[in-house]
Amino acid sequence: MKRVQFAVSPEIRVGGSVFTPADMVAISQIVGEDAQIELSIFQQLIVEMNEEKAEDAKKALREKGLCVYETGSVVKNLSVCSFCKGAEIEGLEAARNLNDTIAGMAVPFTMRVGYTGCPNACGEPLVKDIGIVKRKETFEIYVGGQSKTMEAKTAELLVEQVKEEQLSSIVQSIITLYQTQGKKREKFFKFVERYGLENVRKELGLSS
Repeated sequence: MKRVQFAVSPEIRVGGSVFTPADMVAISQIVGEDAQIELSIFQQLIVEMNEEKAEDAKKALREKGLCVYETGSVVKNLSVCSFCKGAEIEGLEAARNLNDTIAGMAVPFTMRVGYTGCPNACGEPLVKDIGIVKRKETFEIYVGGQSKTMEAKTAELLVEQVKEEQLSSIVQSIITLYQTQGKKREKFFKFVERYGLENVRKELGLSS
């Protein structure tokens, strides 16, 4: 019998990507004992189960308030900080809106986007493909971070003083540019190096 995979994560909330005990019980009951559940590095659980049961399981998980995503070469769910200074100060709603906009977009290579609600950058956004840092009432967007291999590097500032109502559309436009101009299996930081940071700005009509 064919088996398929999908990812499960909690709703972004104060505390970060936090599963409650009720979430864990629901996941276990819904996917069943024959499923395999793996903890990934993307603040997700990867569920592998029989294909014939998978769609019903996804629907039931969503009804319990959990988020369900595809695996593979897509934008992963937003990697976030714990919002330790509170939802309003650190932009919880902005993070949720951003996640709803970009998570699951198909890309040339798996992509991680990080969000942190203050300059302490506890969510480690500067080693993500795209990183967002909230500073008071506006946001900075960084691109091209890489946390793995000997090529590890911090992301570079693409644009600052971004208003909340602009945030999701700008990040989406960056990903769309990568979708259309990136090569197959080209990592995002390699794309930024090849395409050029200034060219990304020009293409998107941004100023640093």
